[in-house]
Amino acid sequence: MNAAYHARWMLPLLVLELGFSSAALGENHLTWSGFATVRGASAANGPLEDDGFVSRIQLGLDWTSTSIFSAHVHLLARTDERGSKRGIAGVPEAYLEANVHSERGRLRLRGGAMFLPTSFENIDALWENPYSLSSSALNTWLGEELRPVGIDAAYYRGRVMLGATVYRGNETLGALPPVRGWALHDRWTLLGEKVPVDDEVFTSVSAENDGRLGWSGRAGWIGDRLAAQYTHFDNRSDGLLYGDLYNWNTRFDMLGLSFTSGAWTFAAENGWGPTFLVVRGRMFTSDIRASYLLVSRRLPRGRASARIDSFNDGESDDTALTLSYLWTPPGRLSAGVEFTTTGGENRFMLQLRYGFSGR
Repeated sequence: MNAAYHARWMLPLLVLELGFSSAALGENHLTWSGFATVRGASAANGPLEDDGFVSRIQLGLDWTSTSIFSAHVHLLARTDERGSKRGIAGVPEAYLEANVHSERGRLRLRGGAMFLPTSFENIDALWENPYSLSSSALNTWLGEELRPVGIDAAYYRGRVMLGATVYRGNETLGALPPVRGWALHDRWTLLGEKVPVDDEVFTSVSAENDGRLGWSGRAGWIGDRLAAQYTHFDNRSDGLLYGDLYNWNTRFDMLGLSFTSGAWTFAAENGWGPTFLVVRGRMFTSDIRASYLLVSRRLPRGRASARIDSFNDGESDDTALTLSYLWTPPGRLSAGVEFTTTGGENRFMLQLRYGFSGR
């Protein structure tokens, strides 16, 4: 069995075993929450390409033991395979967590497969976006190609946060923007899934090919209204071909800001860096970049948002405008509508969502 298989199945099973085997103890409990969605989208090409009709169901299982130990598993099933391999049902994220508190601060340790905590846009449970139906080009890419499988440490003292991650996998990170191009959607890659880059080559968040460990470091300020974070990650890939997976060496920097005032939220992120692969002994490098500015207002029965994206694949610049309205009446059912335009292509989306939870 290969590393991708183990990453996809063994870790989630370990987390579930820990949670269910300890559920009988009085100070442990297991909670679950998630949602089911159905969505329709108009036909569009390029960054706005999407399936015309999509249904998905997502479930988060969270086990907590006192204030120190916890575990999380994110399960997902969907109809939009979109040419991927093993992409219909699986696990996007699964990890064990420990929180150690002291008079000076708090240390949080996570081990497993996790979304790197960088986004000022995808901030809800299950890495969901509370502002719009699709995510920015930057966070769409991170949801498709970056999922550290390793250990993450974050130290919080007052308003300051310092974090570092050491991980396996993610060796094909950087393939999509210069080859397929940037995209704007919310389809996150599963552990063990292969997502097509072109007709012959795929990308995977969990496959390990060259035995090198990647790393990431970050520093942030977390205030009551203002938050900022700088992140650097380096997958340390060798840039070579392994079967139908092409390693890309990617070093990327990100700077994010968020400001909240009453019902208004302003968020912006900018990411930039080189990515390269080696073909017949020759290195080919692309300098990729993506950024967005988001403005959102909370309403009595929902939220209205506008987002401007800018992205470069190493050769050309593009921009996109997204307008979203999310209707959230009392109860479990909600709805959303969104319009996005870029490069002469337009996409309309309509979604119905049903949320659920229990313990």
